[in-house]
Amino acid sequence: MMRKEVLTEEKFPAEEYKETVLQENFEDAKRYFLEAYLQIDYAHAIMLFEQGIITKSEAKQLLKALKSIDLEKIRAIVYDGSFEDLFFLLQREIKNNCSDPDTAGKLHTARSRNDIDATLYRIKLREYLFETISAVIELRKVFLDLAESHQKTVIPAYTHTQPAQPTTLAHFLLAMVENLNRDTKRLIRAFENLNLCPLGSAAITTSGFPIDRFKTASLLGFDAPMRNSYGAIGAIDYFAEAISAIAVLMINIGRFAQEFLLMSMQEFGTLEISEGFVQGSSIMPQKRNPVALEHVRALASKAFGGAIGVLTAVHNTPFGDINDIEDDLQPLIFGVVKDANRSTRLFGAAMRSAKFNESLLKKRAGENFITVTELADEIVRRENLSFRLAHEIVGKAVRKSLELNSTLTIEILQESAEETIGKKLSLDSDELERILSPEHFVEIRKVYGGPAPEEVENSLSAEMQEVEKDKQWLRDKKEKLSRARTKLEEEVDSILKS
Repeated sequence: MMRKEVLTEEKFPAEEYKETVLQENFEDAKRYFLEAYLQIDYAHAIMLFEQGIITKSEAKQLLKALKSIDLEKIRAIVYDGSFEDLFFLLQREIKNNCSDPDTAGKLHTARSRNDIDATLYRIKLREYLFETISAVIELRKVFLDLAESHQKTVIPAYTHTQPAQPTTLAHFLLAMVENLNRDTKRLIRAFENLNLCPLGSAAITTSGFPIDRFKTASLLGFDAPMRNSYGAIGAIDYFAEAISAIAVLMINIGRFAQEFLLMSMQEFGTLEISEGFVQGSSIMPQKRNPVALEHVRALASKAFGGAIGVLTAVHNTPFGDINDIEDDLQPLIFGVVKDANRSTRLFGAAMRSAKFNESLLKKRAGENFITVTELADEIVRRENLSFRLAHEIVGKAVRKSLELNSTLTIEILQESAEETIGKKLSLDSDELERILSPEHFVEIRKVYGGPAPEEVENSLSAEMQEVEKDKQWLRDKKEKLSRARTKLEEEVDSILKS
């Protein structure tokens, strides 16, 4: 058989194409887009009628046909190749449900699968981002509640994984809250750029029909239509931005989870999570494994890896309508967001009832000479020395103390001072004890952003206000979307009853 005959003999879809592409994409479309497809059809039909592009009779036929579609029947259909995809299946259902089959074809006036798909993707990602933002806000609230309860709980802070200086548990947790606040703002910005409507762009250049893109955008809960129709079809930055924000969030979540996993080790012994989030061992009776935190970290890593996969898949694709950014990629995007949501929700739930060993944390905050930075600072203030000289005196005293297996005593400090500057310091043992106490170290750090009680209180108040502001943003957006859905239903009913 000649090659030309082979190329023309087989009809679309080839069996392999059907099995590897169309069948898989059909199942994904049913799972993610079925309800959104119908919302788009309703909104488009209403707009066509209001613009005088179809008659009232035609609009009523189309809306009745759409209402007659049995979603459970559609979900149960097994792909057999008799239709290309969910779009054509729904077109077939609409045609079968219309009293005049030719009217069904008028629903596709001034639109394309290109702008339909671009709109579907944004509608679904919008739903998932609501969940992400809600979960991050809740995690911030959990950490803020813990911080409020531990404003006076002194802990060791670490640099390079080694004990560095005392701080408070509240100060430590507020650092995480600030990160999560910025994560929330990144997600909100991504949502604002996402919530623009491509519908009405048709293939890529809009239409010669007098359609009203603002009407369909409003009925579907978008803030506005996208201004440029080419970009509405070709742009991918809306999901790239959302995925990038989620990748940063997952980096933060993974790092925070790692901190708490270390604290829950027996060797640290400073954190316990509640029994509902730990597992035992099938062989070791003593085990109490903080598996929830492990799953938080694992899901964060999975979501981050998926995010990198999404960005890699699209980084060199043509700027326009192209399959690389469509049906095969969208489930990966949704999977990334879903895993991120699971990780964030689980983290908040596991930490909500977390118990910190305050006495052990306080003890650790006074060990390993981690308060001596303040001793050097005090020497600078008292003796009018440079910080370098004060640092040398204290460093020498620490080394002597280690050699003697001793705490840092006034005798050791004075000996070091005499060796370094030729005289003793104007300090006695009581003053040295006060200066070296972890509580004093924290209380004197009253600079903006420091761990002193008044600064922590200010930070708590500011971050709580930020949480409330973001909660209100979320409520407003959800209410707007709910109003749009209600408006869509009301307009459908109004036309059908007229």
